[in-house]
Amino acid sequence: MQYPLMQNFARLVILIILFSSCKSINPNKPTYSGERIILPRATSEINIPIEIPLSQLEQMLNNSLTSRLFAERGLDLGGGFFTDIDVNKTGRARLVTKNSEKVALILPMSMSGNLKFEKRIFGQNLNTAIPFDENLMPEISFLPKIGADWNFSLQNIQIENYGRSMKYNLLGFEIDLDPMIRKQLQKMLNEQLGNSGLTQFDFRSIAEEAWTTFAKPLAIAQDGVAAYIYTQPSRLKVTEEVTNDQKIKLYLGIEGEVFSQVGQVPQIQPKPLPRLQANDNKENMLDIMIPLAISYDKLDEYLNESLSGQRFRTDKNTLIEVSNLMSQSFGDRILLKMDFLAIRRNRRQIDGEMYLVGKPTFDPETEAIRFEEIEFDIHTKNLLARSATWMKQGQVLNQIKKMAYYPIGEYLDAARFELQRQGNIHTELADFRLIQPSLDVEGIYSTESDIRIYIRSRGKMDVRLRNF
Repeated sequence: MQYPLMQNFARLVILIILFSSCKSINPNKPTYSGERIILPRATSEINIPIEIPLSQLEQMLNNSLTSRLFAERGLDLGGGFFTDIDVNKTGRARLVTKNSEKVALILPMSMSGNLKFEKRIFGQNLNTAIPFDENLMPEISFLPKIGADWNFSLQNIQIENYGRSMKYNLLGFEIDLDPMIRKQLQKMLNEQLGNSGLTQFDFRSIAEEAWTTFAKPLAIAQDGVAAYIYTQPSRLKVTEEVTNDQKIKLYLGIEGEVFSQVGQVPQIQPKPLPRLQANDNKENMLDIMIPLAISYDKLDEYLNESLSGQRFRTDKNTLIEVSNLMSQSFGDRILLKMDFLAIRRNRRQIDGEMYLVGKPTFDPETEAIRFEEIEFDIHTKNLLARSATWMKQGQVLNQIKKMAYYPIGEYLDAARFELQRQGNIHTELADFRLIQPSLDVEGIYSTESDIRIYIRSRGKMDVRLRNF
């Protein structure tokens, strides 16, 4: 009499064991695996070294300097000494580096005139004059600088030496022309060098062009949906350096934060150039982190187009058909919910809901988002459905894992193309070209509203100076 009771109890125990073999998933109570994930900050940094050969500057300088450097008449030297003087350029000026900051100008010139002495001594007027005609080779140093207003200037112009002594002997008096010549030559150099072609570089336009291009929205599209990536630039940096290979190097750096927007083109208000900061980075580099957002609605649309109504076999007697796929965040993972229908040979069909939870990962071979570490659960009115053979085998997971993916190859291709296109900047001074930027998926994160894909692009800039 007790055997039926014992048999029913045994069936219940087996059923409990079978139920415990599936992971219970409650879509309304997402759980986190490990610590909560903080989304990384998407930043952008470009650093461009611009090399300007001194030979090119030298040509501009020679074209702008006049032959007559300066002339003075009756210049009072003090102590009864006066001079008439003419200083003319006699050859091509040369530019050479002195150290990592200074450039030296070698300027061949002639200095001609008369050194006069006029003084009343013992009641007698004493007048005498000595003509002079000297060839000089003064070395003049200066610091090339970009100022706060982005104008290129020559600062701290100094005469290092003349190539010979500037002292003369007249009537037993030693006359040093250095202070007078230095003062007049300094005045001339400040005027002529300051107004020369050396200071005509429009670096402000270069900075504004780079600043504007940096903030311009970059459009990438897939399946007719456009995403716009744009940067809000925040810092602009520059540092000058004089190199041993006779060049002036300018290191131009731009930094900002990157954002993405789906659908409408973002309306960006251009910001004025910020205050210049010193640039410690001398590397030629581009490093941009692009945050790409894919909504769960878009993922659902793709999964339903590719999976809904599809049938796959779990064993020789069972086919599974899935439909009405929906995705949502589930803590640090993604939950896929779908209706299923188990079509079994010579048995009653089973229907219900299936839940799968997995971590989104990037598959570089197929350039698609796939799901790893999958857990699953089913909800059905058929109490013994979980104990069926088709559920105990791993075919359901394997088939869905193989088919449930989201390709992002078109996004990546569009991003490569747009980066390359917008990385080409043309200015009056130089042309800038981005050299084959790399594109790698750095991480994928699930949020309440979408899936965030962080794509990192690295590259270098090729700079070609124009003839100016």
